[in-house]
Amino acid sequence: MELVLSAISAGGLVGASDQFMCLLILSTAARLGWVKLSGPMVFISSEWFIIMVAVFWLLSIAPAYASLLSPGVMNVVNTITNFLSGFLVPLSSALLALGSAGVIAAMNPDLKLFLESMHIFTPEGTVGSTGLVISAASAVIGTSMTVMRAAAKPAVGTATGTGGHLAAPINTTLENLASVALMVLAYWLAQVNPWLLVALAAVLFVLVAAMLVYALYQMWRLKKGVARVLQLTQTHPRAGLAVVVECLVWGVGWFAWKVWARGSVSFLAWLLVLALAAALFPVVTGLGLAFAPIPMLALALGLMIYLSIGLASARALLKMLEEQKLA
Repeated sequence: MELVLSAISAGGLVGASDQFMCLLILSTAARLGWVKLSGPMVFISSEWFIIMVAVFWLLSIAPAYASLLSPGVMNVVNTITNFLSGFLVPLSSALLALGSAGVIAAMNPDLKLFLESMHIFTPEGTVGSTGLVISAASAVIGTSMTVMRAAAKPAVGTATGTGGHLAAPINTTLENLASVALMVLAYWLAQVNPWLLVALAAVLFVLVAAMLVYALYQMWRLKKGVARVLQLTQTHPRAGLAVVVECLVWGVGWFAWKVWARGSVSFLAWLLVLALAAALFPVVTGLGLAFAPIPMLALALGLMIYLSIGLASARALLKMLEEQKLA
């Protein structure tokens, strides 16, 4: 049971990251002899499989980065690519789970005999009954996590200000980085104790579910806040404009209503953030020469922090104005 659940959990990692990158890491590691596959899963380390997965990976990420150059067309292409790739998630999860079964058993001598006795693979070189259970369970987990993650993306992007043409490359970069981190972590945990893989999968499932709940909550909150601002703009245009401006230039909205203390603090914080961004720009650009995604991640993180602070200040101003019966 330990080996079965660990293999299922390993396959479920596909749902929290990029499926093709996960397979590419496993197949390349097996090809280089870093991990040992078992039974008919040895084909994963073959050249033709590595090339095929690499091609799929490139085809899946190319539209995301190309959307920076041509947002309109390439965003549509990226959406279609992601939709079509979703149909391969069950297969990717199953392959990763079955491949991981041999890797986990090879790292844990006490599980080697268990691997042979569980009939994961038949003597004829096909997948046995236990292997089918592992494949199906892993496919369900991986697909469920992928669907939840896909549903949360638009809402998270809207709530954090990283929607539009920035969303696709940011999500793609984060997913590929997550694939590398999770595969390395999974390998280490399998060496320490295979049960830790089960714990990792459970934690990831909870995190993805929490991300979906958070995204839906933020969308509801954003919709409610926009409705309040629109109503305020109609009844008191000056107050509505102050709230909108406060989101972008902290402190100005407070100045408009002579709240000098809070306005001064917010405006000084805004100036400091701009100065810090200007100072870090050359450093981030330099790091980008060694690792290209760094500037993009830094921009995404910066925008998220900037807009989060602005939205918080704007909400506080809106609440004050509503308490003054301006709404």
